[in-house]
Amino acid sequence: MELTSTHLRYLLTMYELSKTGNDIRLTEIASILQVKKASAARIVAVFRDKELVIQQPYGKVHLTEYGRQTAGLYEQCVDNLAACLIRAGLPLSAQEAQQAACVLLTELPEACIRKMKKVVDN
Repeated sequence: MELTSTHLRYLLTMYELSKTGNDIRLTEIASILQVKKASAARIVAVFRDKELVIQQPYGKVHLTEYGRQTAGLYEQCVDNLAACLIRAGLPLSAQEAQQAACVLLTELPEACIRKMKKVVDN
């Protein structure tokens, strides 16, 4: 699946919010990412088209099973890649390493990302 680094930030944010078991609201997404609610709504519309989310009336959003699987895959890869960047001695904060990992992952073919997950799982 083709995702931009912005899409990935939104997807990972929604994945974290979904772990609480509560509904995900556009206002929460916008607040966490420090964007306008309209921006969050546009990305959610893109995610609906990609079948990553379903949206209930009044803006409640839920990740689909496919959305959860995709987010889980990327979360693990981002965390591991960010840790590698820090271990490499790069002068990055944890947040900067996470952001760099997001950008790098969105430039890799999906086959590489799946292979990264297999390596980590073993």
